[in-house]
Amino acid sequence: MRLLLLLLFFSFQVSLLSGQTDLNYNPNEIQAAINKLNVLGSVLYIAAHPDDENQGLLTYMSKGRNYRTAYLSLTRGDGGQNLLGPEKGALFGVIRTQELIAARKIDGARQFFSRAIDFGYSKTAKETLSKWDRETILSDVVKVIRKFKPDIIITRFTEINGGHGHHLSSAILAEEAFHAAADPTRFPEQLEILNTWQAKRIFWNTWQPNKTRPTSASPILSLDLGTYSSLHGMSFREIASKSRSMHKSQGFGSSPPRGVSPDYYELTAGDSANNDLMDGIETSWKRIEGSEDIQNQINKINQKFNLQNPQSIIPDLVNLYKILLQKESSFWIEAKKKEVQNLLQMCSGLWLESIAFDESVTPGKSIKIKSAIINRSAFLVKLNSIKLSYLEKETVNQQLEENKPTTLISTVTIPKDARFTQPYWLENKPGETMFNVNDEFSGQPEGPPKLHAEINLSFNDVKLEFVVPVEYRWNDPEDGEQFKPVVILPDVSLSFNENVFVFKDKKYRQINAVVKAKRDSVSGLLKPEIPKGWEIEPHEFQFELTKKNEQSTFAFKIRPGNNAENGIVKLVATTGDSKFYDEVIEINYPHIPVQTVLQQAETKLVKLAVNVPELKIAYIMGSGDEIPQALQQIGISVELLSDEDLINANYAQYDAVVCGVRAFNTREKLGLYQKRISEYVEKGGTWIVQHNTRFGIQVAQIGPFPFVSRGRDRISEEDAEMDFLKPAHIVFNYPNKIVDSDFDGWVQERGTYLAESWQGKLSPLLAGNDHGEPAKLGSLLYAHHGKGVFIFSALSMFRQLPAGVPGAYRLFVNMISAKQKQELINH
Repeated sequence: MRLLLLLLFFSFQVSLLSGQTDLNYNPNEIQAAINKLNVLGSVLYIAAHPDDENQGLLTYMSKGRNYRTAYLSLTRGDGGQNLLGPEKGALFGVIRTQELIAARKIDGARQFFSRAIDFGYSKTAKETLSKWDRETILSDVVKVIRKFKPDIIITRFTEINGGHGHHLSSAILAEEAFHAAADPTRFPEQLEILNTWQAKRIFWNTWQPNKTRPTSASPILSLDLGTYSSLHGMSFREIASKSRSMHKSQGFGSSPPRGVSPDYYELTAGDSANNDLMDGIETSWKRIEGSEDIQNQINKINQKFNLQNPQSIIPDLVNLYKILLQKESSFWIEAKKKEVQNLLQMCSGLWLESIAFDESVTPGKSIKIKSAIINRSAFLVKLNSIKLSYLEKETVNQQLEENKPTTLISTVTIPKDARFTQPYWLENKPGETMFNVNDEFSGQPEGPPKLHAEINLSFNDVKLEFVVPVEYRWNDPEDGEQFKPVVILPDVSLSFNENVFVFKDKKYRQINAVVKAKRDSVSGLLKPEIPKGWEIEPHEFQFELTKKNEQSTFAFKIRPGNNAENGIVKLVATTGDSKFYDEVIEINYPHIPVQTVLQQAETKLVKLAVNVPELKIAYIMGSGDEIPQALQQIGISVELLSDEDLINANYAQYDAVVCGVRAFNTREKLGLYQKRISEYVEKGGTWIVQHNTRFGIQVAQIGPFPFVSRGRDRISEEDAEMDFLKPAHIVFNYPNKIVDSDFDGWVQERGTYLAESWQGKLSPLLAGNDHGEPAKLGSLLYAHHGKGVFIFSALSMFRQLPAGVPGAYRLFVNMISAKQKQELINH
């Protein structure tokens, strides 16, 4: 049983990480893969988030030393900020997961995760580990170690050096897991399918400014990650920069350092090492008893390989596979069998595809699929069979002619009880800080495709099975051939036109609900489920959609009754005997595959006591937030300014100009033309700047007065007490009286990227701090400039307003109303 599960583990890894478009058929890459056959060493890197990893080290270990290399990120980065668009939370975690997978395809490492959710910034490991459930996440780390069997483990942080509580926790858990993975009394349930594993040692990937050698009582070892690889035509740092640049949602495009690039490692536990991180670890075939024939065959392949004719070694690769088959199955034997299988595919130029005639299908319906196999070598390859998901295996027994496609067209009927396409960690409702994950996929970056083809081929008398995802292919006029996974979807997608609806009074408001067909000829009943105390008209709608992707919009009227409380309204569509609750969301960015996510169709209803003057504001969108829509909910006129508007707009018409989150990071023209906004302020306008990151800002100074925000200061506790430094200030009194209760119900954090220092007329209005820390004053700064007002706000309004937090609405209205009443009260 254990052997079967081990084989399934390796099969699963290959199906995920070695898809058709992932293999590189370049002869140099084939040579690199041959070189890797001779190396039996493993390295595991552990940190907290996507982008915490050292891509230089991963590249060097994977492509320079040829070790099996992996990165374990405890979280999927769900709590971070998105430079690309509006996705937050779980949707953003999907993007960052795919960015890590894309990065690993470049640097050659593998990717793992735990069940931990990135719940936002945390300042202590104690807080982090209490929220995560320490033992559960520790078991995840132990499981990855027992599966991957690293010879050494390297952490990005230590338990005292890392700042972020998630960072500190990743180091604490890594060292605990280093010991626990070898202890049969720890997480013994894992030992039904895995063995204990003791890594040789664990290091901290220490860092010093200017690449100077750190000083420590412990031995410090170094590696030159800037080493040039003639095989790859780049240094390992150059390759790594391409990998790091896949973290586009963080704005981490990377320019590589060239030349000598030392990186340092401090031993924190395990056996000592004097010269190299892998001291005393046998990484050749000598670590496998009786493997001399394997070594000899690999040497023969290496000597015989011809860059001009890779297929010449196919017979020798087949013989190597036969030798491996004769050996007792073990971790390394199974790993090398998969490497040889990949080499056979590369050397034969083997093209495998399974292309659907449509991009999606619903349960109970059929989809046509065309599978094609092309052997682009003279070596005889036989197609034995093809098995598509939900179909019986189809025996073929056909010899593949050189460079001639062999195709089979099949029709697959999706079972009525088939599960919809969904990232596996979102299939079950997550907790606040932990994903609820089925054990079979635990630790993996993504699950296997719901629709796939198992293609069985023979190279001489060696039978191999290749797993190919069923994809939809189309031609883009600019980018050419494109692929995306075929998905299984519900009959309809349901959505509201807004994520939150704010009610200033008891008047009816119109709420639009959209039903979109995901198959032809679908009809049924659409009904909202409303919280107690709310009144809605009508109570339901009949819908009938004749064509796939056709949609209808239905207008409900809703208002709060006398006893209504803030709550959630959900949609449910009934078609026949089936009920559907979800919106089908497609995430589409050029650097990652198209992702499909199902989320419950719901919107928040908020009763809000707020005074709103007649206001017209200009909004300069940054990385993407939902503040404009939130302000429009309460009757404020919002105009989004384009780059052209920054140059030509008549600012005098606006009561306030608001810069969105990271506007100075993403809008180059803003830095060039901010002087026009400053002149508008001098003449009596109001200018509000929200937080930016310290990277990528092209101007020496934001706004009329200098202030510094390096990203170190934040108030991460969403319930941290906030003190009014000037209670009589206009911002706290007009048009709404701001009191302590206006800071109730905030989500994730109070503020981020707070100002740390400021000059000129800037004056702090709020003080707040996380538990045990001194008060921070840089969350809200206010200054008169000429006849107008400049405000810097690091308060996380981009989270609070879309979440319908009443106090945040009142405070933001006061901020943008400053032009209407600039004199201070009792100031």
